[in-house]
This record gives sequence, structure tokens and C-alpha cells, in this order.
Amino acid sequence: MFWDWFSKHNIDFGENFDNEKLLTELDDRLMVLGNFAWEIGPGSRCANQLVISPGGNLNLLPITKEIVSYAKTIHGWEFHYAKPPKEWDLIFDFEKDNGEVINIDASNWQYVLLKDEEGGFEIIIQTHNLDGLSEDDKLIISEILLDGILGEEIRMLYISYIDVVKSFDNQYLNKSNDIKYLDNHLKTIL
Repeated sequence: MFWDWFSKHNIDFGENFDNEKLLTELDDRLMVLGNFAWEIGPGSRCANQLVISPGGNLNLLPITKEIVSYAKTIHGWEFHYAKPPKEWDLIFDFEKDNGEVINIDASNWQYVLLKDEEGGFEIIIQTHNLDGLSEDDKLIISEILLDGILGEEIRMLYISYIDVVKSFDNQYLNKSNDIKYLDNHLKTIL
């Protein structure tokens, strides 16, 4: 079983999670469970965390929840079935399809939240410094940002559509907020 293996090897990942051989084995073992994304690194409540993520696929969320429900209690580790919100400055690196890594500073981005017909929300994000990127890259960057602010589960459950714009239409100018307030705004509405 995966969790038996993980509890046996969790101390061998290295102080900076630099044991490539073990990380490859972790990837192989998780791929046997399903086509999930995963992250390993410092935790928010414990020293370390392992996230087994549905990779933005809402249909996989119940499966990742079930997998993580079998996790053993391991000192110094926390486990998540979706990417949790982060305590961060909204600045991150993004790797483009060609392998080039660019720095994204979303700290001054704005958003407008609109209620949709199904009870979820559409979000319009006004970005800066994304000129020259494809629409797909802009969407992926926005999803990374929203996962970091809201957590992946909340984004998947409540954000039905993301529109990335360079500037807002006039009708939205007075309805925009700083992206750093999105979490509190959405919690207030829900």
C-alpha cells in the first residue's frame, strides 16, 4: 500500500527534498493510484507536506480525498487532497512550454467577481506583465494564483469561469478589488 511505503521512506527525501531517486519512486507510486498532480515540500502546520491533487479536475477530487483519508499519522507531516491556500506574497515562478522560467508578480492585479446562473462565480482578472504569453499560459497562471489564494478545492467548486484581461471594460471599473482580498470577499459571499 502507498501509505505503508511512504511512512517507511518519508525521512529519506532529504532536507530540501533533493533525493531525486526517491522523488521518482514517489511519482511512480502515485501514478499507479491515478493521474494526479502532486507536490512535496514545507508544510503550513507541520514541517513537511504532501499534496495529492486532482490537478484541477473536479471529478478526481473524491478520489484524492479517499486516498488521503488512508494516510497514516507521521510526525512532522501533513497531507492534503487538494492544493491548500498559501501564505504568500503573490509572486511565483512559471515555466512556459519552451522551458523558460518567468517571474510572475500578481500582487497588484485586480479582479471582478460575478455570480453565475448555477450559483458559482465567474472571475475577471486584470493582469499586468503577461504580454506575449499565450491565452492558455495566462489561464494556467491565473489558476495557480487562485489555488494559492483560495485553495484548489474552493477554486474548483466555486469558480466556474476565469477571464484574463489587460484592462476592465468600463462597466467593471468601479466593481474591481485588489486580488489579495479575494479570499475574504468570497468567504463573505459564501
